[in-house]
Amino acid sequence: MSELFVKIKKALTETEEIENEEVEEVFDENVSEYEQAQNEKVKKVSNAKMMVKEPRSFDDSAEIANCLLANKACVVNIHRLQEASAIRLLDFLAGVIYAIKGEYQRIDRNVFLFTPHDMPVDGRVEGE
Repeated sequence: MSELFVKIKKALTETEEIENEEVEEVFDENVSEYEQAQNEKVKKVSNAKMMVKEPRSFDDSAEIANCLLANKACVVNIHRLQEASAIRLLDFLAGVIYAIKGEYQRIDRNVFLFTPHDMPVDGRVEGE
């Protein structure tokens, strides 16, 4: 037991010695007291919105395209479309994405993510 007290006493006295030491303050003589801090530019975070669309016909493609042209990302679920309409809609939206230099990727079998150029997406969903 006495070893324990010795260790505790030693630990406490070491910290007291550190606290009692004189601290030498060092100042840089070349720095003005009122010198302006150098600020790095901060990239503005946009108030980007993400839209979720579930088109029921090819006619809904214009609404999705308008969202993309307004710099809004779109998650498009095409499970309600017939195959021919779905292919046509995806081809059209791929053209819109190409024109605005955006990106798209498949999230699920019938779900796609379309994003404008200023909204990058990290990561990919691997195949089924």
